[in-house]
Amino acid sequence: MTSDMQDMAISIAMEALLKNNSETDVAADIKAARFSPARRWHCFVGRNFACYVTYEASSFTYFYIGQVGICLFATD
Repeated sequence: MTSDMQDMAISIAMEALLKNNSETDVAADIKAARFSPARRWHCFVGRNFACYVTYEASSFTYFYIGQVGICLFATD
C-alpha cells in the first residue's frame, strides 16, 4: 500500500475508533472508505487476533492504534 493510502487508512481508523464502540463497526467504517473501488477490501480489527493472508504489497497494511490491531487488504 502506498504511504498516502496507508496514511488515509490510519486517519479513517482513528476516526472510526473514536466514533464506534464495537470493533465490528470500526471494521465496517474502514472498509466503507473504498480505497480502490475496483478491488474487494477486507478489514480485521481487534485487540487479540491473528491473520495469515496472501497479499500484494500494493494492497495490504497492518498497524496498531493503541492496543487495537488493524489489518486491511484487497483482493481482486
